[in-house]
Amino acid sequence: MRNIFTLKNLGWLVTALVSFMLLMSGIPKVFGTEEMVKNFTSTNLLPYLGLVGLLEVLSVCLLVYPKTTIIGAIGITSLMSAAAVIHLSYMGGAGVMIPILLGVFSWVAYFLRK
Repeated sequence: MRNIFTLKNLGWLVTALVSFMLLMSGIPKVFGTEEMVKNFTSTNLLPYLGLVGLLEVLSVCLLVYPKTTIIGAIGITSLMSAAAVIHLSYMGGAGVMIPILLGVFSWVAYFLRK
């Protein structure tokens, strides 16, 4: 009987969770939903809304594709580091753990799948 509980499969599970979370965040940014426009307007970053969303979706695609996983992890970490800084500076630290954890888990997914 084949064992399905391997570290590589756990890495794919973590990849799926991180990808889902970032796609749920990136796609509304690409389409410019009302909530995202409001959030980016409050931080004076509205001109970058589409770019940030596009980079999130691109980084997720790179994370999922096995040959470019490291580039995707770097992209996600960069975006989530910027998000953590924005949360700390403009929002007083509210919700700062989510971007930090997404960045960390993107690397966990990379190393488990390696």
